Amino acid sequence: EGTETVYTARGTAVEVQPYVAEADSLITSHTDDLAENPAYPADLQRRDRSRAASEEQINNIAANLRPELLGPSALASEGAPIIGPDGIVESGNARVLAILRVYAGRPERARAYVDWLEKQGFDLQGLQRPILVRQRVTPLDQKAREAFAREANERTTATMSTSEQAMTDAKTLTPAHLGLYKGGALTG
Repeated sequence: EGTETVYTARGTAVEVQPYVAEADSLITSHTDDLAENPAYPADLQRRDRSRAASEEQINNIAANLRPELLGPSALASEGAPIIGPDGIVESGNARVLAILRVYAGRPERARAYVDWLEKQGFDLQGLQRPILVRQRVTPLDQKAREAFAREANERTTATMSTSEQAMTDAKTLTPAHLGLYKGGALTG
């Protein structure tokens, strides 16, 4: 199959080659329990996966796995994870970890993912836990690789300010939510 061009939020373009890899062959930034993976170059991952938000993100992806969202995308921050030629995940560590969790404990979601891969025409013969990835084929030196990984993990939309987020959150509160408050500090 041919290559595709993907873009970071800043517009950096790289060529990638989609293919299905064995999940165990990928080198993620963190292990299944979100401990740092010593085999992963620390300069490529700026996120602190020990935060509860990372656990929630990964669990949410796994619980609501929609294979079609893990396929082709012109954005490096979305779609199938992007790996370097060495199997190191440059963009999509949470997506890979979520798929690994699906394989480990959600057989119905795993079956749906595998079925979707087969419907896309991928040969899965001999693969125990197939995962669609996009291998970066554009050569990058270490500094450019670090910049790509950083950019590929940036949001493509503007984030809300603290006050904007508070206003949005306040609109979702109901009297039932407020009735759950039993006093004490609101900050954990």
